[in-house]
Amino acid sequence: MSVIDSNLLIMSHPSHAEPAEAEDSRSEFGGLFERPVSPVLAPTGVTGNPGGIGVGRISPAVPVEGVTRRTPPTARAVGRGPVPFDPRKFKYDRNRAQVLPSLVYGATRADRMDAEEAGDVLDKIHAVVGIDRESEDVIAAFDKALFFEHAVNGASLLQAGRGSLFVGKSVFELAVVKKMLGVDQRRFFRAYADEIADVNREVLGSFDPYDPAAAEKYGQLMQVAVERGLQKYPHLVHDSSDAGLRLSIEERIALVQSKRVVLPTVVNNADRVVVRPPGSVPVNE
Repeated sequence: MSVIDSNLLIMSHPSHAEPAEAEDSRSEFGGLFERPVSPVLAPTGVTGNPGGIGVGRISPAVPVEGVTRRTPPTARAVGRGPVPFDPRKFKYDRNRAQVLPSLVYGATRADRMDAEEAGDVLDKIHAVVGIDRESEDVIAAFDKALFFEHAVNGASLLQAGRGSLFVGKSVFELAVVKKMLGVDQRRFFRAYADEIADVNREVLGSFDPYDPAAAEKYGQLMQVAVERGLQKYPHLVHDSSDAGLRLSIEERIALVQSKRVVLPTVVNNADRVVVRPPGSVPVNE
Protein backbone atom coordinates (compact mmCIF):
# COMPACT_ATOMS: atom_id res chain seq x y z
CA MET A 1 0.00 0.00 0.00
CA SER A 2 1.29 3.36 -0.95
CA VAL A 3 1.70 6.37 1.35
CA ILE A 4 -1.23 8.22 -0.25
CA ASP A 5 -3.57 5.27 0.30
CA SER A 6 -2.53 4.97 3.94
CA ASN A 7 -3.23 8.69 4.60
CA LEU A 8 -6.67 8.42 3.02
CA LEU A 9 -7.41 5.45 5.25
CA ILE A 10 -6.45 7.34 8.41
CA MET A 11 -8.53 10.40 7.46
CA SER A 12 -11.59 8.30 6.69
CA HIS A 13 -11.43 6.45 10.07
CA PRO A 14 -14.08 7.84 12.53
CA SER A 15 -11.88 7.41 15.62
CA HIS A 16 -9.48 10.10 14.39
CA ALA A 17 -12.24 12.62 13.56
CA GLU A 18 -13.88 12.72 17.03
CA PRO A 19 -11.06 14.53 18.87
CA ALA A 20 -11.09 17.38 16.36
CA GLU A 21 -14.91 17.74 16.63
CA ALA A 22 -14.76 17.66 20.46
CA GLU A 23 -11.98 20.26 20.40
CA ASP A 24 -14.09 22.60 18.28
CA SER A 25 -17.15 22.27 20.52
CA ARG A 26 -15.21 22.93 23.75
CA SER A 27 -15.70 26.40 25.24
CA GLU A 28 -12.90 28.86 25.64
CA PHE A 29 -12.89 28.31 29.43
CA GLY A 30 -11.76 24.74 29.04
CA GLY A 31 -15.09 23.13 29.89
CA LEU A 32 -15.12 24.52 33.44
CA PHE A 33 -18.77 25.53 33.32
CA GLU A 34 -19.94 22.72 31.08
CA ARG A 35 -22.21 19.87 31.98
CA PRO A 36 -21.74 16.27 30.89
CA VAL A 37 -22.94 15.54 27.43
CA SER A 38 -26.44 14.06 27.50
CA PRO A 39 -28.29 13.21 24.35
CA VAL A 40 -31.68 14.80 23.82
CA LEU A 41 -34.35 12.52 22.56
CA ALA A 42 -35.98 13.49 19.35
CA PRO A 43 -39.64 14.49 19.43
CA THR A 44 -42.22 11.76 19.07
CA GLY A 45 -43.06 10.98 15.53
CA VAL A 46 -39.79 12.31 14.11
CA THR A 47 -37.56 9.68 12.67
CA GLY A 48 -33.86 10.01 12.68
CA ASN A 49 -32.04 13.03 13.97
CA PRO A 50 -32.05 15.70 11.36
CA GLY A 51 -29.18 18.11 11.71
CA GLY A 52 -27.86 16.21 14.72
CA ILE A 53 -30.16 18.01 17.18
CA GLY A 54 -29.28 17.23 20.78
CA VAL A 55 -26.59 14.74 19.97
CA GLY A 56 -23.17 15.66 21.31
CA ARG A 57 -24.39 19.20 22.31
CA ILE A 58 -23.25 20.63 25.65
CA SER A 59 -25.97 22.20 27.80
CA PRO A 60 -24.97 25.40 29.66
CA ALA A 61 -24.63 25.40 33.46
CA VAL A 62 -26.59 28.68 33.90
CA PRO A 63 -30.20 28.55 32.63
CA VAL A 64 -31.27 30.82 29.84
CA GLU A 65 -33.62 32.88 32.00
CA GLY A 66 -30.78 33.88 34.35
CA VAL A 67 -30.35 33.62 38.13
CA THR A 68 -33.56 33.91 40.14
CA ARG A 69 -33.98 34.19 43.90
CA ARG A 70 -36.95 33.10 45.96
CA THR A 71 -38.21 34.95 49.01
CA PRO A 72 -38.27 32.88 52.21
CA PRO A 73 -41.72 31.61 53.13
CA THR A 74 -43.52 33.68 55.77
CA ALA A 75 -45.86 32.49 58.49
CA ARG A 76 -49.46 32.55 57.50
CA ALA A 77 -51.68 34.74 59.68
CA VAL A 78 -54.46 32.88 61.45
CA GLY A 79 -57.59 34.51 62.82
CA ARG A 80 -59.02 37.97 62.48
CA GLY A 81 -56.10 39.81 64.06
CA PRO A 82 -56.21 42.66 66.59
CA VAL A 83 -59.28 44.80 67.04
CA PRO A 84 -58.95 47.89 64.82
CA PHE A 85 -59.14 51.36 66.30
CA ASP A 86 -62.14 53.59 65.80
CA PRO A 87 -61.37 55.91 62.86
CA ARG A 88 -64.04 58.31 64.06
CA LYS A 89 -62.02 59.15 67.17
CA PHE A 90 -58.52 59.29 65.68
CA LYS A 91 -57.75 60.97 62.36
CA TYR A 92 -54.31 59.44 62.04
CA ASP A 93 -52.83 55.98 61.64
CA ARG A 94 -52.57 54.56 65.16
CA ASN A 95 -51.13 51.30 63.89
CA ARG A 96 -48.14 53.18 62.54
CA ALA A 97 -47.87 55.07 65.83
CA GLN A 98 -47.51 51.76 67.67
CA VAL A 99 -44.73 50.64 65.35
CA LEU A 100 -42.67 53.82 65.69
CA PRO A 101 -40.47 54.29 68.81
CA SER A 102 -42.49 55.56 71.77
CA LEU A 103 -41.83 59.04 73.15
CA VAL A 104 -41.87 60.31 76.72
CA TYR A 105 -45.18 61.88 77.72
CA GLY A 106 -46.79 63.25 80.87
CA ALA A 107 -49.00 65.95 82.33
CA THR A 108 -48.77 68.40 85.20
CA ARG A 109 -51.18 68.51 88.12
CA ALA A 110 -53.11 71.70 88.71
CA ASP A 111 -52.79 71.44 92.51
CA ARG A 112 -48.99 71.48 92.53
CA MET A 113 -46.00 72.89 90.71
CA ASP A 114 -44.04 70.65 88.44
CA ALA A 115 -40.49 69.83 89.44
CA GLU A 116 -38.91 72.36 87.07
CA GLU A 117 -41.07 75.26 88.24
CA ALA A 118 -40.64 74.39 91.93
CA GLY A 119 -36.88 74.20 91.50
CA ASP A 120 -36.80 77.67 89.94
CA VAL A 121 -38.87 79.12 92.79
CA LEU A 122 -36.67 77.56 95.46
CA ASP A 123 -33.54 78.78 93.71
CA LYS A 124 -35.03 82.29 93.62
CA ILE A 125 -35.72 82.10 97.36
CA HIS A 126 -32.07 81.20 97.94
CA ALA A 127 -30.99 84.24 95.95
CA VAL A 128 -33.35 86.63 97.75
CA VAL A 129 -32.26 85.59 101.26
CA GLY A 130 -28.63 85.72 100.13
CA ILE A 131 -27.49 82.10 100.48
CA ASP A 132 -27.26 81.14 96.80
CA ARG A 133 -23.46 81.50 96.87
CA GLU A 134 -22.97 79.71 100.18
CA SER A 135 -21.76 76.13 100.50
CA GLU A 136 -24.16 73.27 99.93
CA ASP A 137 -24.49 72.42 103.63
CA VAL A 138 -25.86 75.90 104.37
CA ILE A 139 -28.37 75.74 101.51
CA ALA A 140 -29.50 72.25 102.52
CA ALA A 141 -29.98 73.33 106.14
CA PHE A 142 -32.09 76.29 105.00
CA ASP A 143 -34.30 73.99 102.92
CA LYS A 144 -34.78 71.67 105.89
CA ALA A 145 -35.77 74.61 108.10
CA LEU A 146 -38.26 75.79 105.46
CA PHE A 147 -39.78 72.32 105.10
CA PHE A 148 -40.02 71.79 108.86
CA GLU A 149 -41.74 75.15 109.28
CA HIS A 150 -44.33 74.07 106.74
CA ALA A 151 -44.86 70.77 108.58
CA VAL A 152 -45.65 72.40 111.94
CA ASN A 153 -47.40 75.58 110.73
CA GLY A 154 -49.03 74.60 107.45
CA ALA A 155 -49.41 76.70 104.33
CA SER A 156 -52.46 78.79 105.12
CA LEU A 157 -52.77 82.03 103.18
CA LEU A 158 -54.03 83.83 106.28
CA GLN A 159 -50.83 83.36 108.22
CA ALA A 160 -49.15 86.65 109.00
CA GLY A 161 -45.72 85.16 108.43
CA ARG A 162 -44.59 85.67 111.99
CA GLY A 163 -41.55 83.74 113.02
CA SER A 164 -38.21 83.12 111.41
CA LEU A 165 -35.93 80.47 110.01
CA PHE A 166 -32.45 79.97 111.35
CA VAL A 167 -29.41 78.11 110.13
CA GLY A 168 -26.64 78.03 112.70
CA LYS A 169 -26.44 81.60 113.97
CA SER A 170 -28.06 83.12 110.86
CA VAL A 171 -31.73 84.16 111.07
CA PHE A 172 -34.04 84.64 108.08
CA GLU A 173 -37.41 86.39 108.13
CA LEU A 174 -40.23 84.01 107.28
CA ALA A 175 -42.44 86.84 105.99
CA VAL A 176 -40.08 87.36 103.05
CA VAL A 177 -40.52 83.78 101.91
CA LYS A 178 -44.30 83.90 102.41
CA LYS A 179 -44.58 87.02 100.26
CA MET A 180 -42.50 85.43 97.51
CA LEU A 181 -44.68 82.33 97.43
CA GLY A 182 -47.95 84.26 97.64
CA VAL A 183 -50.99 82.27 96.58
CA ASP A 184 -48.77 79.44 95.32
CA GLN A 185 -47.69 78.30 98.77
CA ARG A 186 -49.67 75.06 98.69
CA ARG A 187 -48.66 74.32 95.09
CA PHE A 188 -45.00 74.91 95.98
CA PHE A 189 -44.93 72.67 99.05
CA ARG A 190 -46.90 69.95 97.29
CA ALA A 191 -44.05 69.64 94.82
CA TYR A 192 -41.72 68.84 97.77
CA ALA A 193 -44.10 66.49 99.65
CA ASP A 194 -41.67 63.57 99.69
CA GLU A 195 -38.71 65.75 100.71
CA ILE A 196 -40.72 67.25 103.58
CA ALA A 197 -41.58 63.74 104.80
CA ASP A 198 -37.86 62.89 104.74
CA VAL A 199 -37.11 65.93 106.93
CA ASN A 200 -39.83 64.87 109.37
CA ARG A 201 -38.34 61.38 109.56
CA GLU A 202 -34.97 62.93 110.32
CA VAL A 203 -36.46 65.00 113.14
CA LEU A 204 -38.21 61.97 114.60
CA GLY A 205 -35.10 59.83 114.29
CA SER A 206 -32.82 62.41 115.97
CA PHE A 207 -34.95 62.72 119.10
CA ASP A 208 -32.78 63.06 122.18
CA PRO A 209 -34.39 63.88 125.54
CA TYR A 210 -31.10 65.44 126.67
CA ASP A 211 -30.99 67.77 123.65
CA PRO A 212 -33.51 70.61 124.14
CA ALA A 213 -33.57 71.62 120.45
CA ALA A 214 -34.09 68.06 119.21
CA ALA A 215 -36.75 67.35 121.86
CA GLU A 216 -38.58 70.56 120.98
CA LYS A 217 -38.83 69.73 117.27
CA TYR A 218 -39.95 66.19 118.09
CA GLY A 219 -42.68 67.48 120.40
CA GLN A 220 -43.95 69.95 117.81
CA LEU A 221 -44.31 67.25 115.18
CA MET A 222 -46.07 64.83 117.55
CA GLN A 223 -48.51 67.55 118.63
CA VAL A 224 -49.64 68.11 115.05
CA ALA A 225 -49.73 64.36 114.43
CA VAL A 226 -52.08 63.69 117.35
CA GLU A 227 -54.34 66.61 116.36
CA ARG A 228 -54.74 65.16 112.88
CA GLY A 229 -55.00 61.52 113.92
CA LEU A 230 -51.66 60.64 112.32
CA GLN A 231 -49.83 59.48 115.44
CA LYS A 232 -49.02 56.26 113.57
CA TYR A 233 -47.48 58.22 110.68
CA PRO A 234 -46.13 61.43 112.24
CA HIS A 235 -43.86 62.02 109.25
CA LEU A 236 -46.99 62.80 107.17
CA VAL A 237 -48.37 65.64 109.29
CA HIS A 238 -47.71 68.37 106.70
CA ASP A 239 -50.58 69.76 104.65
CA SER A 240 -49.04 68.62 101.37
CA SER A 241 -48.39 65.02 102.46
CA ASP A 242 -51.11 63.57 100.22
CA ALA A 243 -49.13 64.75 97.19
CA GLY A 244 -46.29 62.37 97.98
CA LEU A 245 -45.28 59.94 95.28
CA ARG A 246 -43.78 57.25 97.52
CA LEU A 247 -46.75 56.65 99.82
CA SER A 248 -48.10 53.20 100.52
CA ILE A 249 -51.79 52.33 100.31
CA GLU A 250 -52.06 52.22 104.10
CA GLU A 251 -50.51 55.68 104.40
CA ARG A 252 -52.90 57.11 101.84
CA ILE A 253 -55.90 55.65 103.66
CA ALA A 254 -54.66 57.20 106.91
CA LEU A 255 -54.32 60.59 105.20
CA VAL A 256 -57.84 60.39 103.78
CA GLN A 257 -59.25 59.58 107.21
CA SER A 258 -57.31 62.43 108.81
CA LYS A 259 -58.74 64.90 106.31
CA ARG A 260 -62.27 63.73 107.18
CA VAL A 261 -61.55 64.62 110.79
CA VAL A 262 -59.79 67.94 110.18
CA LEU A 263 -61.65 69.48 107.26
CA PRO A 264 -65.20 69.51 108.70
CA THR A 265 -63.98 71.24 111.88
CA VAL A 266 -61.66 73.78 110.24
CA VAL A 267 -62.88 76.56 107.98
CA ASN A 268 -60.58 77.58 105.17
CA ASN A 269 -61.22 81.29 105.02
CA ALA A 270 -59.13 81.68 101.89
CA ASP A 271 -61.53 79.47 99.91
CA ARG A 272 -64.75 80.56 101.60
CA VAL A 273 -67.30 82.38 99.48
CA VAL A 274 -68.63 85.51 101.18
CA VAL A 275 -72.44 85.41 101.12
CA ARG A 276 -74.24 88.73 101.15
CA PRO A 277 -76.73 89.02 104.03
CA PRO A 278 -80.38 89.07 102.93
CA GLY A 279 -81.73 92.54 102.33
CA SER A 280 -78.30 94.17 102.17
CA VAL A 281 -77.48 96.67 99.45
CA PRO A 282 -74.01 97.13 97.92
CA VAL A 283 -72.28 100.37 98.78
CA ASN A 284 -71.90 101.48 95.17
CA GLU A 285 -75.67 101.25 94.64
